[in-house]
Amino acid sequence: MGGRVDGSINHSKEPYVFRMCGQNYHRIESLLPEIGKRPQFAQLYIYDTENEINNRMNCLLEGDIDPEIVQGLSVMLEEHNILVKTFRMARDRYKEHHECEFRLRLLSNRTTDGRQYNLPTTSEVAGLIVGGLTEENFQRDIIVEHRKNGLQRISDLHPSFMSMTYPLIHPYGEDGYRVGINLGDVINKTYKRQKLTMRDFYCFRIQQRLNEGKTLLLAGRLLQQYNVDGYMAIEEERFRYIRNNQSKLRADLYSGLMDAILRGDSDCSLVGKTVILPSSHTGGPRYRAQNYQDAMAICRWARYPDLFLTFTCNPKWPEINEMLRLIEQSGDDNRVDIICRVFQIKLFQLMQDLKKQQPFGKIIACLYTIEFQKRGLPHAHILLFLHPTLKSPSIDHINTMITAEIPNMEVDPDDYKAVKNYMMHGPCGDLNPGCPCMKQGKCTKRFPKKFNNQKTFDADGFPIYRRRNTGTEVNKNNVFLDNRYVVPYNRNLIVKFDAHINVELCSYSRSVKYLFKYVNKGSDKATIGIERSDTPTVRDEIKRYLDCRCISATEACWRIFSFDIHHRQPAVERLPFHLQGENTIVFQEERCPESILNRPDIVKTKFTEWFEANKEYEDARELTYSNFPTRWVWDATCKRWTRRKKGKSVGRIYFAHPASGERFYMRMLLNFVKGSTYFESIRTINGVRYDTYKEACYALGLLEDDKEWNDCLAEAACWASGNELRNLFVTILIHCQVSDSSKLWRSNYEILSEDITSLQLKRFQLEDLKLNEKQLESYTLFEIETILLKIGKSLKDIHGMPLPDSTLMNDTGNRLINEELEYDKGFLKEVHDKSFALLNDYQNIAYEAVIKSVVNEEGRLFFYKWAWWYREDIFMEYNNFQAEIRIKNSSSSFYFWNSRFVITKWQDSTFTIPYSFGH
Repeated sequence: MGGRVDGSINHSKEPYVFRMCGQNYHRIESLLPEIGKRPQFAQLYIYDTENEINNRMNCLLEGDIDPEIVQGLSVMLEEHNILVKTFRMARDRYKEHHECEFRLRLLSNRTTDGRQYNLPTTSEVAGLIVGGLTEENFQRDIIVEHRKNGLQRISDLHPSFMSMTYPLIHPYGEDGYRVGINLGDVINKTYKRQKLTMRDFYCFRIQQRLNEGKTLLLAGRLLQQYNVDGYMAIEEERFRYIRNNQSKLRADLYSGLMDAILRGDSDCSLVGKTVILPSSHTGGPRYRAQNYQDAMAICRWARYPDLFLTFTCNPKWPEINEMLRLIEQSGDDNRVDIICRVFQIKLFQLMQDLKKQQPFGKIIACLYTIEFQKRGLPHAHILLFLHPTLKSPSIDHINTMITAEIPNMEVDPDDYKAVKNYMMHGPCGDLNPGCPCMKQGKCTKRFPKKFNNQKTFDADGFPIYRRRNTGTEVNKNNVFLDNRYVVPYNRNLIVKFDAHINVELCSYSRSVKYLFKYVNKGSDKATIGIERSDTPTVRDEIKRYLDCRCISATEACWRIFSFDIHHRQPAVERLPFHLQGENTIVFQEERCPESILNRPDIVKTKFTEWFEANKEYEDARELTYSNFPTRWVWDATCKRWTRRKKGKSVGRIYFAHPASGERFYMRMLLNFVKGSTYFESIRTINGVRYDTYKEACYALGLLEDDKEWNDCLAEAACWASGNELRNLFVTILIHCQVSDSSKLWRSNYEILSEDITSLQLKRFQLEDLKLNEKQLESYTLFEIETILLKIGKSLKDIHGMPLPDSTLMNDTGNRLINEELEYDKGFLKEVHDKSFALLNDYQNIAYEAVIKSVVNEEGRLFFYKWAWWYREDIFMEYNNFQAEIRIKNSSSSFYFWNSRFVITKWQDSTFTIPYSFGH
């Protein structure tokens, strides 16, 4: 197994968690070890078999291994495992003709299904190849070389993929997943597809059945590894499909294809080349961005959310133990498949209770996302939108819904027990400085809270719950905690579901979009890119996704079961739009452009069919494009809009950047015009047809006094973060025609500065930091100036824009120093430990020399040279040095230079220096 196993999370007394990061792969050694080296892996079955037991024990890192157990397992596998028999066949060949070179071929094709009760014969599994290889097509067969330096990768599509990796789970060497398994007909059900998918196969394998063997389910920690391995193989198959089909399926503008014909091009492979990880891939960055935008569309329709719930799985639920007792497995923390299934049932029941029993009132919209804690347990972040009549609840009503106090044990023992077990934070602070929530000596959740006799709201609109000093305490880890440590909750929910359910009021928060960002956040990642200066940069989004992916056994099971990780109600209809003749077309590479354009539905899009519906139905003309899905449904098969008969849907028009020209102005008009029947009618105002959409916006009064830029910023403020808004503001200043920069700044100062206080809180680590208006303005201008400097501009270059107070800015220090000092020591220690274990002897020598220079403040300069094909080693070594230097709080910096590579950290974005280097 070649993935990076994260062992840092298993240093506590908590149950074991198997967690793997990055891309996983499996490899196999040659049949015989290199001369002078000990046998390992499959070589143990062939070479020096007289000392096989000792050789096996020497390969293991841990001691205290019973030789009799190893001997017994070896005898069992040799007697029953078909794959072991094939390697023994190679052993016999080696003993008889050790001077002859041969290879072992592990076949991928089967004449039978290869399961335990229908095992393939030895000839169906493997064969020996004596001499050289022929031109025969081996497809996915594994050819194990005679004696070769290095490891060979095994395809996850090979039937023996899992059997070779987990011989104790597959003691007979039975086949795992293979391509072409027929999908069985269960109770005369008909399926569109005829073959079994890899996800279906692994989902079947990890189910608990009383009439089947339970070797896999009783495998303990190995079961967790098996689940992660299986899910990563499933994703690898999906990525393989995406990569292989990007050269066959192209997307380009209709007008772009017309241009190709006019140029005389007839090869579609030259048109519209793009390689991306599409938004259809669950969990990818585009997938999360789309879900975030959909959530904000619901927010615009239902107004701000009222309640935010966090529902965390309880691994000690009685339903889990009852399921385990069926196979006499009580107390096994490795059965994460049962944990996932029970949590999914509980979550469904919770959502049903919230909608039907209405403990908080009538709900008109809801959404949730599933995440997995570092320890692996799933939890759901839930947002609830109440009926408009409940948008402003009274203080007394809030106190009945949400409680932040310890109940009286004599009056309500069930509530007291639930609060004690699930709703007490910590202990942390001085009571427990090593608590995970502690950072730089302070609790990141700001516990303990202050006593408060009545619920109020702070200056930013966040609720301050009632926490009276009642004298009631609970004992947690031999520490007595009072109401200041209670996490807000709803009494009936935590008692019924016997779990941690945090309930927060969020309706008065001015920063609700940050809540949506948190609910839909993806994996955090900090990397330094290394590029060759003589080749064009290829943005591989699949590789980027794999680099930051970490999968625990619980998440792997959740995804194998195909449970939702996002849910929203009502549905959101995504509404694309385009200029005339610029609709996106998907076509096959081998087809000629003329045949593509001759398709009758080539110009039919969701946008153009809105025109057709307006022509045909009079009542359709009463709606704007964004409101159209509320009464009409898009039929993707027939490519037409039909009347809505049931359900609800919210429309969302895709965002257009201000620098996109006419598309930006068209989108602006689509928010106002109704009943358009063709493109020209969109830019027809009061009977006058204008030549451009921009002119139509002027005629409608949308562009007076920089109104379009104010509207653009106001709309983006509903979903964009403060940093994104400031970047958009800079784009408008630099690339758009702004008539009055000073007025544009003053009009949007509030939304541009909304997160500045929290940024300074993190920077200065002051819990009660308060900024006056002058300070807030200066810090906001400083952030804008930082963005401008990265593109070689400055606020001094823009007429009318104020400048930050230079004396106030001295508190922040040098910009580059601040950037270098903002790092997470805990994360860097993990990076260092993983990279350090991978260093070879020569890299270790260089590492020790550099670190010694830093520790002793020698200030030495090192020249470190690589061949260009070791670019991944450069990246690893850079991470290792930088992480260790920062952990030691050194002010030193370490930068790599190579004539063929540059580290993109120091490109023109920092020093505004072009970086076109020779060899």
